[in-house]
Amino acid sequence: MSLIEEFYQKQERKVNYLIIKPIEYPQRALQLEALISRLKVNHESMAFIKHDYQLIMAGFRGEMAVDYPLSFLREEEYIIMHDLRLWNGKYFFQIDILILHAKYILILEVKNMVGEILIETDLHQMIQVKDDEKTAYADPLLQVSRLKSQLHSVLENAHFHNIPIFTLVVFSNTKSIIRIPPAQLNLLKNKIVHKEFLPELIPNVTSSQDSANVIMSPNQMKKISKYLIKKHTPFDSVILEKYHIKKEDIITGIICGKCSEFAMKKLRTYWFCQKCHNKTNDAIFSALRDYYFLFGEEINNEQLRFFLHLDSKFVASRILKSLPFKRSGKGKSTVHHLTPKLFKEVN
Repeated sequence: MSLIEEFYQKQERKVNYLIIKPIEYPQRALQLEALISRLKVNHESMAFIKHDYQLIMAGFRGEMAVDYPLSFLREEEYIIMHDLRLWNGKYFFQIDILILHAKYILILEVKNMVGEILIETDLHQMIQVKDDEKTAYADPLLQVSRLKSQLHSVLENAHFHNIPIFTLVVFSNTKSIIRIPPAQLNLLKNKIVHKEFLPELIPNVTSSQDSANVIMSPNQMKKISKYLIKKHTPFDSVILEKYHIKKEDIITGIICGKCSEFAMKKLRTYWFCQKCHNKTNDAIFSALRDYYFLFGEEINNEQLRFFLHLDSKFVASRILKSLPFKRSGKGKSTVHHLTPKLFKEVN
């Protein structure tokens, strides 16, 4: 079972009304998975692409790990949203986890790192020591401070005024050892935490606020959360352009689900692998899914023939007409519109 299949199975089983915007499998990861599976192995960008993929998946796993301790919060008190990407009028900024309470808003910046983590507050950097190697990163406290400022601007522009915003840097991996300068320990011990402390720390933040200082009513909390979700803009990019990949660098055809070779050929009512002789009726869906994440949602007869190695435009036409994808245009100008949702429904 692939990671994405395991993730969606867990999401289907999970019932938590506290989280109104659940964590989603990263769109960029889906694009990179398609790209890695179809890019020529010796391509000069392959190592860079795989490195980017590992970073994205580390962040994703980190957020998933934080979900469990957050589930201990009282769901009638908090509203939780994952992965909000908002526009501040000049730039996009992304918040890993946003928590709304009647008295405040809390931003969680999640770090999935192992080894010894040194927080150098004077030099504004974070140093990871792992396997005797040191790697420097930007100061996470500066990062969440900027997120706070940008979120404040978004809320003020939407006429949601005077809402206290707090921030936390959360380390999601239990194998990380956090080192804070002794002089800064009292100041930062509740600003940089391990995920396990969240069920205790967040209620402490709540109780530390004036009990009479209710900033948002339940309706206002819902109004703000709906506004932020409406303003959320999922990251989307033409993946080939980002990594300067040429169309001819992409391996076309259908990958055999049994031997993983690009050797599937259309034979009447089924697809046949010329390498291992595997037969299947639904090999097309994984290929069209790859096409969607690499080239976009629109596909026509000629593009289908090119990507699936079909010789006949009539066979391609029958395939397209048999699929539950929306169509636009007429005749030779007909375009079919692919969506990941339909891939899941068909499978």
